[in-house]
Amino acid sequence: MNSNHRIYSLPYNGTDPEWFLQEAEKRKQNIDHVYCELPFDEGEMISHVRFTFDGKDGSRMYSEEARQKRAQYIRNCFEFLRISKGKVRRICPVNAMYYQFQSEEELKEFAVSLCRLANRYQLEGFIISEYQVAVLVHALLPELEIHTSCNAYQWDRRQMEIWREKCGVAVFNPPREILRRPARLKEMHEAGYKLKCLINEGCLSGCPNSFRHNLSISLHCYAGILSCCQNGVGDLFRANWILPRWQKHFDEYVDIYKIAGRNSAGDYPFKTMDAYLSENNDMALTDLMISGTVMFARRMLPENALRAITLDKVPDRLLTCECNDCGRCQLCDRVLRSLLPEEYWERFRFKIKVTGR
Repeated sequence: MNSNHRIYSLPYNGTDPEWFLQEAEKRKQNIDHVYCELPFDEGEMISHVRFTFDGKDGSRMYSEEARQKRAQYIRNCFEFLRISKGKVRRICPVNAMYYQFQSEEELKEFAVSLCRLANRYQLEGFIISEYQVAVLVHALLPELEIHTSCNAYQWDRRQMEIWREKCGVAVFNPPREILRRPARLKEMHEAGYKLKCLINEGCLSGCPNSFRHNLSISLHCYAGILSCCQNGVGDLFRANWILPRWQKHFDEYVDIYKIAGRNSAGDYPFKTMDAYLSENNDMALTDLMISGTVMFARRMLPENALRAITLDKVPDRLLTCECNDCGRCQLCDRVLRSLLPEEYWERFRFKIKVTGR
């Protein structure tokens, strides 16, 4: 496929709404939709975006500064949704893992409130991770477009069949890990499902902490990071994203490429989309990718070392590698050890020190 024909899902990141919309207009031929935090009210923000203001340990959650920043972010979301109608499609994420229901009535009331907000903001659709919520919303507003979230974990065609029949799902976003299973993508696409894949965000392939971190978020508690890297410096490459130059291998199966970054700063969404469109191979890896592994690297390495890890240095073997042969292959370790000073190598190896009494 010609890269100019690729279609993207772009995050609204709470920046100036008019400026964002102007930049989106310049690229509208390549944008299927913009996904935007759903503004319930100025005082609350439930999703992971809140970490931008609250602090990962919640230390700033109740500070006046955090409250004002949350409120401004939500006001900007409201304004973006207001001025963008008819200029770009708006699909709002509703990740139900962030909400707690004490009864069936509360769940129903939540679905009704979502439909009211959809009408208020004249949304084109929702991205939903929870099946019961999707069923209720579809029953109330059958004309509303519904996408699954990657957090709905759609690995199985039978699941997808049920979601399409009962929830009217138009677009499926399988889990991040599916980028390492192109055969599964092919199977889903050939069965007639429209697919959207998250391409610039994904932590360590096979990370043993991933479900724990999701559970921590859903319970509104601190997701303490023991280590985002388990096996050494090579883990910087062992993630669930794809590089711009790899898109050609996915074009046959992926209908929409999703860019992550609702809590990113400034022009990141556009800079990233442009890099994928142009298949830029010269950027620093940490300028493009979002993941816990990358954030861990920022704490472990000085900026000049990070700048040396450019996209052209990432081995193409990773395109279909599931990291099952790391012990013998060691390609990622060899490449990164050639790029990074030796004094930093061991910082990326997870260790536990046990002392007796």
